[in-house]
Amino acid sequence: MKPKIGLFTYLLLPVTVASCTMQRARVDNIWKRYHHEPQAVLVAAHRGAHVSVPENSLASIDRAVEAGAHIVELDVRQTKDGIFVLMHDKSIDRTTTGTGKIKEKTYEELSQIRLVHEGEPTAYRIPTLKEALLRAKDRILVDIDFKAEGMQARFDAYRQIADLGVTDHIIFFLYDYTEMAALHAYDPRIKIMPRAYNANQLDSIIKSDLTDIVHIDDSYYDDGLFRDITGRSPIRIWANALGVPDKAEAAGEDGYTKLFEQMPYINVVQTDFPEKMVEFVRRKAGSESTLTK
Repeated sequence: MKPKIGLFTYLLLPVTVASCTMQRARVDNIWKRYHHEPQAVLVAAHRGAHVSVPENSLASIDRAVEAGAHIVELDVRQTKDGIFVLMHDKSIDRTTTGTGKIKEKTYEELSQIRLVHEGEPTAYRIPTLKEALLRAKDRILVDIDFKAEGMQARFDAYRQIADLGVTDHIIFFLYDYTEMAALHAYDPRIKIMPRAYNANQLDSIIKSDLTDIVHIDDSYYDDGLFRDITGRSPIRIWANALGVPDKAEAAGEDGYTKLFEQMPYINVVQTDFPEKMVEFVRRKAGSESTLTK
């Protein structure tokens, strides 16, 4: 199905569920929409939904689900003793009550400190990747922004994902698209999302046939290019609302309309305000379905 410019559909999924079966249905429905309705815009919560709770906390995963997001983006680093934890920065100074670099701390040391929100200490602690994946399981897809160093660390993370039985929940983000082949060979069940920094890299990623989702930059976005790409094969185009669009929306301006006017072929959007983006996409879908009846 070829995406139509400006056509939105929204997947409204249950947030509070009574059984594991119903929860699993939410994840299945997201994938169904992902694969079969490319005009449907999926919403990704950047570092979790962290307006009212600390970023990369277990609570931010809960808030992302409650907001109606389809994907939660989480940053992963590795401790001195090899434990994968959620943390965006190399150091813990900005987001916790402690100081120092993640890779120089043991997990036991990190467990003694607390996350902060808007500069104030909270009761939340730094979660492990395992805890985060179990919290998200059957509720929401997880985009892992993997920041630990080395290919072995990636393989170790892949093993943990498989051991937890969540290979079908993951979008594994790569800063370097040349890592795709090695990771796909290690476990082809895990979906890879490389970042394309220019049109040439985008072309190489698509020709590899190793993924159906790519993170793009607005620096090289061109309607003609993406009309051709999406017309030839089903692919998800991920872009960020971070920065200007999010800030405009937070200020009461129409930042999201401008974002989709500038890049009409994007169909996964990462935002710091998933509640606002979900509402925008839902409202847009409703208005256009009325117009096209």
